[in-house]
Amino acid sequence: MKKKNRLYIKVIVALCGITLTISVLFLTPLWGSAILVSFLSALCCWELCVPTGVVQEKPLIVFGTVVAVLVPWLWYFQIQAAVLPLIVLLLLTAVFLYYAVTDHPDVEKIGYIVLVSVVFPAMFSLLLPILADDDGKRFILLPFTAAWSTDTGAQLFGRTLGKHKLAPKISPNKTVEGLFGGLLSGVLGTAIYALVLHCMHLDPPVVSMLVVGLLAAGFATVGDLFFSFIKRAYGIKDFSSLMPEHGGVMDRFDSVVFVIPLFYVFLRLMSVM
Repeated sequence: MKKKNRLYIKVIVALCGITLTISVLFLTPLWGSAILVSFLSALCCWELCVPTGVVQEKPLIVFGTVVAVLVPWLWYFQIQAAVLPLIVLLLLTAVFLYYAVTDHPDVEKIGYIVLVSVVFPAMFSLLLPILADDDGKRFILLPFTAAWSTDTGAQLFGRTLGKHKLAPKISPNKTVEGLFGGLLSGVLGTAIYALVLHCMHLDPPVVSMLVVGLLAAGFATVGDLFFSFIKRAYGIKDFSSLMPEHGGVMDRFDSVVFVIPLFYVFLRLMSVM
C-alpha cells in the first residue's frame, strides 16, 4: 500500500475513534461511558494477554477479561473501596489454584494477569469519577489531549532532530530530543485546551493546568516506554491489528492510561482548594 494511502487510512481511523470517544463521553449518561470503559478494558486485557503470548490458557484469558469488564462498574456504582480488594483476592486465588492443579505455578503470569485484569482497568476507570465531578465535563478530554499531543510532539521532534537515544534497549526509535519535544508539545496542548475553555467562559485554572500538563507529558512518556518494554520483551510490534495503521487499542491508549490518574488527583485537589 502506498505511503500516502496509508496516511489517509491512519487519519480517517483516528478521526473516527476520536469522534466516537467524544460522542460517548459528552452525549450519553454516565452508564454509556462505563460501557465504553468496560469495552476498552476488555480489549486491552485481551491484547496484553494473547498477542504477547504471556497467557495462553483460555480459561485464564476469559476469566481475566471478565474481571476487566467488571472493574469499571465498581467505580460507576461507587463500591470500588469495598469490592476491589475482594476481586484482587479472588483473582489471585483462582489463578494460583489453576496453575497449582494443572501445572507448576508461574509467578510471572500470576502478577501479569492481575496487572492487565485489574490495575490497568482501574486506571481507565478513573474517567468515570472525573466525569461525575462537577468540573468533569470541561476537563474530561484533557488527559487525552495532553497524552496524544505529547506522543505527536515526541514523534515529530524525534524524527527531525533526534540524535541521542533515550532508552535503546526498550525503544530504539525514542530519543532525548523527542522527549523534550514531547514535554513541550504536552504543555502546548494543555495551553490550547485552557485557551478553548477560556473562550467558552469556563474560567480554567491556567497555571495549575500548565503544571499538570507538564507532569502529564512526563507520565505519558513513561506510559509509552512501559508498554514499549512489554512489546519488546515479548517480540511484537503492535498489540493487535484491530485499528488499521494504528495497531491495537493499547497502542493508542498506552500513554493515556498513565495520565488519567494524574488528572483524577488534579480534580480532587481542585475540589478541596
